[in-house]
Amino acid sequence: MVITIPFNERYKWGRLLICKPIGKQDFSYIMKILLFIISILNTTLALSNDTSPSRSDHIKAFNEAQRCFNSVVNTKFARKIDCAKRALEAGRLIFEPDSLDIAALTYNYGKALKARDGIKAREVLGQALELYEAIYGKSSLEAIYVLIDMGETRKVKAIAKKYFKNDSVEYADILLRLSMSNMLSLRESSRYANWALEIYVKEEGVESYSTAAASFQIGKVKFAQENYKSAITYLIGATKHPETATFAHGWLVRAYGLTNQDDMASYHATQIGKSHEGESEDFVPIFIPRPDYPKHARKRSVEGYAVIELTISNEGRATDIILANESPESYGFGEEALKAGARLLYAPRFTDGVAQEVPGVLYKYNFKMAR
Repeated sequence: MVITIPFNERYKWGRLLICKPIGKQDFSYIMKILLFIISILNTTLALSNDTSPSRSDHIKAFNEAQRCFNSVVNTKFARKIDCAKRALEAGRLIFEPDSLDIAALTYNYGKALKARDGIKAREVLGQALELYEAIYGKSSLEAIYVLIDMGETRKVKAIAKKYFKNDSVEYADILLRLSMSNMLSLRESSRYANWALEIYVKEEGVESYSTAAASFQIGKVKFAQENYKSAITYLIGATKHPETATFAHGWLVRAYGLTNQDDMASYHATQIGKSHEGESEDFVPIFIPRPDYPKHARKRSVEGYAVIELTISNEGRATDIILANESPESYGFGEEALKAGARLLYAPRFTDGVAQEVPGVLYKYNFKMAR
């Protein structure tokens, strides 16, 4: 059987003038072309009706989740976990599964989970550990940091002793990370941070970031031990580097406040205000003195609150304090709030390099009986 198709597409009086016989090989070739054209048309139609997210959509979702993760403070645990999880899920649609990006996103999610779900956190951190070990090796600092967050202190110490000299910067990095892990006693944490500090000073100098970070860690440990005088010494050292200065100033406000050195506390509050000029209009006290519980209310197991209104001076002090509200009345909550509020300290607002007074700021003291 021979099938014919038009060879020359000329028509006259409605009749096909010229036709060419087509063999089996030609027919097969033509069918392939027709099938190819049909597949192209089907693909075009499918794409025109495709509503699935594009790569740009995935990238947008990832960037939004990552910005969320970076902006949320560590104390907002649920929000931090949600942002880290969304960043990881979006990242998996963009990056290769065994990439450094996925390792870092998995690590972030695992660390965020530690505050709420230790079992799940360990599982996720284990996944991050596998990725980091595959990328950098089992003795790498990246893998060791994950082990620290997993609480594998003994294993970390063994790896550090085997692979690093005990006077190297890498060894100091491990010591400092262990000190910051909350897995050690305060005494041991202080010892490790001091050891790291000695190495950093010797190898990198007194003005390095690592030296400032170690000083900051020691200062926080001394603060936790209520050794405020020693804490102040190390925290002042941490103000020497811009990356640790603001945090150190905040701790110094508290340390000086607790030792009744209000002038020095005010000085460091002012330094925070200068460094954050124009960033926020939220006024949260840096130092909050604890009020005494009114005796009349304590005897009767009465709880309550008091709201004070104040002006933040250009030194960050609370001035012009008045009682705005208290409940219940006649139990002394307002009186104790006014006494304590007189020593509140804020980071003053700066405009064009000049500290400004801020009137009408409210602060609420809650009085709760110990359970």
